[in-house]
Amino acid sequence: MGWMTAWFGARWMTPARMRSQQAVAERAAKVIDKVIFDLGAARLVQGTVHLDPGFRPRFHSSPIAAAPRALALVPLAQLAEAAPLCAPVADPLALESHTAALVAALLREFRAQSPRFRALRERA
Repeated sequence: MGWMTAWFGARWMTPARMRSQQAVAERAAKVIDKVIFDLGAARLVQGTVHLDPGFRPRFHSSPIAAAPRALALVPLAQLAEAAPLCAPVADPLALESHTAALVAALLREFRAQSPRFRALRERA
């Protein structure tokens, strides 16, 4: 029974860590795309993204003042790059360019707020 606990504990209880800033950027782009698809771009802009200790970007649908153990906390309404998402965008290519700009802004804020994030290597 001890080996099962060790196997399951090692497999599911340890947090997955992003190994580079590039991996965090890719994950942030996926989160942004999913939120836009599920909730819409206007709801995305009203929310907050925080970086957890495993370097995973997490989305909250409302502005939050603090998140437990958050390395960085970014209200998206504060970012100038989020302003174009408030207007209705029908073109998927335009939406993709807005997503790329928003990811770059998130990484900029993560670097500014978190020394642990700055210590991650740039590329995998």
